[in-house]
Amino acid sequence: MAESAGQTSVSSVAGELARRWATQRLSAVQAYGRILSDYGTGRCTSSAAAGAMAKLAAEEAVRYPADALGLAVDFAGALARKAGLDLRASSATGAARPIQDLEIAGPLGGAAIGEVLLANPHAQPVAVTFDVSGFTGPGGETAPAPAVTPAAFTLQPGQDRQVTVRANLDPEMFAPGCAYTALLTVAGFDDMVVRIRLTVLPG
Repeated sequence: MAESAGQTSVSSVAGELARRWATQRLSAVQAYGRILSDYGTGRCTSSAAAGAMAKLAAEEAVRYPADALGLAVDFAGALARKAGLDLRASSATGAARPIQDLEIAGPLGGAAIGEVLLANPHAQPVAVTFDVSGFTGPGGETAPAPAVTPAAFTLQPGQDRQVTVRANLDPEMFAPGCAYTALLTVAGFDDMVVRIRLTVLPG
């Protein structure tokens, strides 16, 4: 039976996720290529190239399983929606909230920082505030919520503004090689939810 309008076939969902996976891995391959090119043209020493390779390999060892898990969750969600289920977070009125992903990473003992661009498409000013959850780790353990700067502001019609998300990676609260997730709800802005995906790198 033909797919109805608005529905996506399982094969097209799988194809899109495969393209995403290839894009994520391609960035790592390109990074390796840049290191080799810099060494081959004499722009860096062999020790510098080896150090850059080791750092990139360590980052990939952490990001690879986190990316795979994220794709698996997205695939399961796509299948659930195809079956008529809605797994997205809902507001108090029951309306589905738009969800965006923000990927951040940083070394243990340091900080992970990312930015979210908010734009007001409405014809009236919007007062923006934030509600941030703590991070949840792979074993269900929790860690402090990231800080959002600025904490509140007003967007005029057609105006946009960058918001900075910063997580301080306290070694007593976070573990290297682990992925964590927190939710940032943008209140007053169509109740948008930003899913913050944190990767903790070795210090």
